[in-house]
Amino acid sequence: MSLQRIINVISENDYKQHNKKTRKLVEKTNQIILAPRELNERKMFWIYRVLGKEAEIKISKKHINDFQFLVMHILDKPKENRFEDLRKYYKLKKETIDNLKFIMFPKKYPPGGYNEKLKKYGVEFYNPEVILKRLNFSDYIDLYSLITYVPLDIKTPFVQNLLDEILSIDPLETSVSFYKKIKDIFQMLSPYEKQLIELQLKNISFYHYKLLTSKNIKGVVVDGSNVVRHENINKIDILLNLLDNLYTVDIAFFPCFIVFDKNVEFILKDQEDRDVLNKLSQKKRIYFESPADELIIYLSNHMGYYMISDDKFEQYEFEENKLLDLRRFIDE
Repeated sequence: MSLQRIINVISENDYKQHNKKTRKLVEKTNQIILAPRELNERKMFWIYRVLGKEAEIKISKKHINDFQFLVMHILDKPKENRFEDLRKYYKLKKETIDNLKFIMFPKKYPPGGYNEKLKKYGVEFYNPEVILKRLNFSDYIDLYSLITYVPLDIKTPFVQNLLDEILSIDPLETSVSFYKKIKDIFQMLSPYEKQLIELQLKNISFYHYKLLTSKNIKGVVVDGSNVVRHENINKIDILLNLLDNLYTVDIAFFPCFIVFDKNVEFILKDQEDRDVLNKLSQKKRIYFESPADELIIYLSNHMGYYMISDDKFEQYEFEENKLLDLRRFIDE
């Protein structure tokens, strides 16, 4: 392997698609971290995608205000000792801090551990600026894209097939037994094979990444009509967004039931939204019931599932800790 090997890889169509997704991810993460006062639990997941599993484990155990303060401190004067303060506070590895520098200032700092990760191409650079010049990269986002890419000749048919099976898991359709089978297979993989799959899942579907890597998996019931009506939007988009975000710091949710009021079709303004609702209605864990609240509470109490809704369900008896605020699951 050599520099020519990298040139060949970055000319592949598969890589170009990966590069587009990676740039979108890093630019979104950069936008989020440069507005630390607006950070919340949901936005932190974008940051974890780049900082890695260590950050997700350690930073989440502290109150978010601590992280906000430390990031604001860095942005005020981005000096090395301020990054070091954050590293010591959370006891993070150097690579994680280097990734933090990268997502805050992607034109100035290269991603953490880039040299180690470039060894798969048989090359090593002691000056990251040389990489930009030699490979005609526009910035360090291109370098991050390169080190997170899995070359086509490294993916075995088994790994690729398993990745396809993982991405086929639908919380509204897939059986629990099939999900458990896939997770068991994933757990038996070698560390290297796991890393290949995790790298790709982080870019393609963070929900499926959490579904495979979280220890705590719980069922959930979504108050469909309540979600559609959120802030009087009356659009199906917010529900689709929710289905991509069925996870918290500690829990990934599977399977998922959605219960709509029978009149939900009349709430939706556009025919396109009604068409999407019609397609959703064909999935096996979609229910239409009036009043919907009774079935939502029944499923939660009977099966021990969590609920996602803005409603407080004050007239019903249920475990209060099982009711989760909708805003924890949508990107705003």
